[in-house]
Amino acid sequence: MELRLAFLTRRAKGGVSTKEEAVSAEVVRIGRGTENEVYLPDPRVPLRMATLHHTPNGLFCEAVGAADLRLNGNVTRNAEVSVGDTIGVGPYEIVVVDPPEGKDAAITVELVQPAGDDVKDLMARSRTTLAAGGMSKRTWAWLFFLAVMVGFIALPIGGHFMHDERTADGPMGMKNDLSFDVAWKSGEIMDAHKFFAEDCGACHQKAFEKTPNRACAACHGNIRHHADPVAFPDEDLTEARCASCHKDHQGPNPMFHADQRLCTDCHGDLRDDAPNTTLADASDFAADHPQFRPTVSTDPSKDVWTRISLDDAPKEISNLKFTHKTHMNEKKMRLPTGGTRQLQCTSCHVTEPGGGLMVKVEMETHCAECHQLTFEPTAPKRQVSHGKPKMVLRELKEFYAARALEGGVPDEKAPDVVRRRPGTPLTKPERKEALDWSRGRAIEAASYIFSASQCGTCHEVVKGVDPEAWTVQPVRLTERWQPKSHFSHDKHRDMQCTDCHNAAESMSSADVLLPKIETCRDCHGGGTSTARVPSTCIMCHGFHTPDQPPMVKPKEMAGK
Repeated sequence: MELRLAFLTRRAKGGVSTKEEAVSAEVVRIGRGTENEVYLPDPRVPLRMATLHHTPNGLFCEAVGAADLRLNGNVTRNAEVSVGDTIGVGPYEIVVVDPPEGKDAAITVELVQPAGDDVKDLMARSRTTLAAGGMSKRTWAWLFFLAVMVGFIALPIGGHFMHDERTADGPMGMKNDLSFDVAWKSGEIMDAHKFFAEDCGACHQKAFEKTPNRACAACHGNIRHHADPVAFPDEDLTEARCASCHKDHQGPNPMFHADQRLCTDCHGDLRDDAPNTTLADASDFAADHPQFRPTVSTDPSKDVWTRISLDDAPKEISNLKFTHKTHMNEKKMRLPTGGTRQLQCTSCHVTEPGGGLMVKVEMETHCAECHQLTFEPTAPKRQVSHGKPKMVLRELKEFYAARALEGGVPDEKAPDVVRRRPGTPLTKPERKEALDWSRGRAIEAASYIFSASQCGTCHEVVKGVDPEAWTVQPVRLTERWQPKSHFSHDKHRDMQCTDCHNAAESMSSADVLLPKIETCRDCHGGGTSTARVPSTCIMCHGFHTPDQPPMVKPKEMAGK
């Protein structure tokens, strides 16, 4: 019910002052209690006197407790009231009036029977002041002030200077285990620090001074700068205190500064402080954040990696030939043993322990079941090594040389010397003839291995005149697309891979199958979002950059 409430006060010299309020409640309560919507501060009114309900027929008034109401001078417990009716509540009169536009009802409240002198005297005698009870506010304020000074300042300071060590001998040779500085402990220390929780000096190295960075570096000496301190000599970065972001005594779990203002103070307009930066401005994930810029291989021969925005459709030049669409087609995935197999994303892509990045795809683990490096029909289980062209040629030469010298080669086109009964001795001319055959057969097998149907299926093969010079271009696959951020696949385990990665339609290994920022914004909002997952900077980005120098110099740690 939307109610307009007006309190009327008649002045001694004539006239009426009005104080209006807007009340929005399903049930409007009337009484002396401060929780009532219509608050009547007079001792003659019960704490809960009556209630008003809005019905299709108008207002309905109902008494609460033992007290009765007066409707137009008649005693009642409950009744429907309409415009013009007067409800008597103790010394007050409540009049129902025409409601203004947008309101369901309107009432005026007026005190028509002011309290007499006897009532006022009774109320005055009922109050007991602190001074009357011998408890003057000034006296007690001074007592509490002195107690705080002694208990929380004088005793801890005195204990600090009189007993540098907690186990120092006290009076009469007794061990003094009492520590008054317990009053200064601001809360429970985190679990990782509890093994030295009793040694306050490990962090608080000097009395009444903030914890220095060198105290943190005693254990965390490998913590790195946020940016290159030479290229970006900003004091807010180079002189930043660890404790300004990492605060202890906040409970058992580690605490760190998560407010994105810590980042946006600089990154909202980076070029003001760092005109040479290559980073784009960002102040809020939902409203002001650049498109993702993955780091991709653009020249694998020179090991060149470049950050390119997803808006520019980057291509990864990796020297790998691969199509996701083909591998996800069951009809085209024929197994060497016969039949077909339907691959899923998780057949090759598995998250690392902890659920962050993906485990690197390896030939031996993920591809060898279908792509078998066989070369000799009469030895179908024999395969060459993967990834080392020179070793492959050596393995082929050794394999065929061993067969030629042993004999019993089941090849009708082979010379008699290698088809002889196994173990038959060879003369020198026969030995030379057998090895000549083995070298030629190794070259034939190598030509097959490095052909388009074997290595050339997935790799760029460079053939020379001499088989010894054949090479396979090294593959440069991106292991971490966005090294300046972190992402957890485990936290997104309820989603399907295809919700973010359109691999089913990819026909080139150069395709960068990362979702754009718009896909992430379907679920993630800004730092103060309530309709989506609130996502501050620290959710995806860390402050300390691994490739930067340590925040605390070794000489500072040595001087600890």
